[in-house]
Amino acid sequence: MYKARAWLSRSFTALSSNPLRVCVVGSGPAGFYTAEKTLKAHQEAQVDIIDRLPTPFGLVRSGVAPDHPETKIVINQFSRVVQHERCSFFGNVTLGSSVSLSELRQLYHVVVLAYGAESDRALGIPGEDLIGVHSAREFVWWYNGHPDGKNLSPDLKSTDTAVILGQ
Repeated sequence: MYKARAWLSRSFTALSSNPLRVCVVGSGPAGFYTAEKTLKAHQEAQVDIIDRLPTPFGLVRSGVAPDHPETKIVINQFSRVVQHERCSFFGNVTLGSSVSLSELRQLYHVVVLAYGAESDRALGIPGEDLIGVHSAREFVWWYNGHPDGKNLSPDLKSTDTAVILGQ
């Protein structure tokens, strides 16, 4: 399923009008819904989904708490999409270093950027950069085992109080 090397070694000739070739950058819900709708709307379309992570499903995999299986069940639907004969997933492909946007635009008729936000916005609150202050993204990635959260080590033993800003 995870064919990053195959994708990187693909060689396309000049774009022809048939079949429609679509590249979806990002394999979270937005990316998979885009791929699914494209496959249904264009009966000959070829859809490649690329992601910087080695595994698909984005926030469904790494942003939904394990105690919410009813939310995570959408992975079944996404799995059917990626197993479709006209759809491929390629992990470990980073836009900007593995491949440029201009290269993708030369290889595909359509490029959809569906990768979401990968960083937090500073709130401008004094102390937001202190040790022990974490963004929701960081914390959720940490407790869900996302590769980008592996170095976070929240101190969960020194206090029984937490403060959450926002919702």
